Amino acid sequence: MIIVTGGAGFIGSNIVKALNDKGITDILVVDNLKDGTKFVNLVDLNIADYMDKEDFLIQIMSGEELGDIEAIFHEGACSSTTEWDGKYMMDNNYQYSKELLHYCLEREIPFL
Repeated sequence: MIIVTGGAGFIGSNIVKALNDKGITDILVVDNLKDGTKFVNLVDLNIADYMDKEDFLIQIMSGEELGDIEAIFHEGACSSTTEWDGKYMMDNNYQYSKELLHYCLEREIPFL
């Protein structure tokens, strides 16, 4: 399985599309679909499953194994240039990335 965080965003969904073009469909998309308009980026893609980003973080922090993971493409982040909530940005963009990195390092999973 390949995991794409931020998979419903512009860059993430294009990574999923490129993987689909190579015949890869065992893909877990992780994202926050609070903004429902991002869902349209997934409509024409072939994925195995979707998971909310908070649920995904809870699973990896608990040490729960997610199966045979080939790689994690980490594109999930808040890219808003008008976001001024520093705590949110540090939690969402920095701490989340650190947790994913440590999960991958402990399991020797490529983290891209």
